[in-house]
Amino acid sequence: MSVAVIGNLSDGVILGVDSAITVPASKGSVLKVYENAEKLFPLGSLQIGIAIFGLGAFGNRTIGSYLREFELTNWYQAYAENSKIEVIAEQLRLFLYNKYCEIITPELEVTYKKKFEDIPDKNKPGFGLIIGGFSPGEYLSEVRLIVIPKHDEINSTEIIRQQGSFGTNWFATFEPIRRYFMGYDSNLINDILRFITKDLNRSLNSDEKKQFSSLIGKHEYKVPFNAMPIDEGINHIRFLVELVINHHKFTIGAPVVGGRVNIGMVSYNGRGFQIIKDNERKTS
Repeated sequence: MSVAVIGNLSDGVILGVDSAITVPASKGSVLKVYENAEKLFPLGSLQIGIAIFGLGAFGNRTIGSYLREFELTNWYQAYAENSKIEVIAEQLRLFLYNKYCEIITPELEVTYKKKFEDIPDKNKPGFGLIIGGFSPGEYLSEVRLIVIPKHDEINSTEIIRQQGSFGTNWFATFEPIRRYFMGYDSNLINDILRFITKDLNRSLNSDEKKQFSSLIGKHEYKVPFNAMPIDEGINHIRFLVELVINHHKFTIGAPVVGGRVNIGMVSYNGRGFQIIKDNERKTS
């Protein structure tokens, strides 16, 4: 498991991840957790960075190895120079989805003795890529999401932060962040709703659901992302990733999110994606 956090600001995109990688055992247990996995990658010299979550490897190769193959083949070269992020993201989605179908799909069909489409989604291991940066000639950044094997159709990558849409998004194991920002756990909300509907002996109507959502929303923390400088954004993303790491460090269970915080950024200055060391651009 892992956590990945993105911040889209007027000055650029910040990507933050932990460095733990979990080796699963049978029946969903954890065999081993390693703490030095790489989950941030530049895409050549482009103003684009990639963060990964979920599977760290398949077919005896890491996701980073596949990304390097993408860079060195015509998949990348044909679209690198003048293409928008959405075009490059689509080519990357197709490249990785084909690799998944070539390597993982046959193994799953043998294991479950079913065609891939008949296997429950929960039994299909997957991974996600967050792609953030600048399209050529643009002064505002954007962020897209690829989830394999979910995104199996042409042009199915998701836009999660359009140009001018400033804020953060969280992926994978992010529940401590939601508790911090939103003030609740999703399981708690579900339990409260079940309690209310049981007491009323009926489901909430649409007006009651709106009132309930409004009540919860009043307690969300507000952050002025529109005016946030890039250095403060780095600190903010670092804080959120550390929050999840420390949560899993001290609570019961295997530290499936852990290791160090890795931060990368790309700004409007025209340079490529930079991976920031712990002692760089870290302000008090």
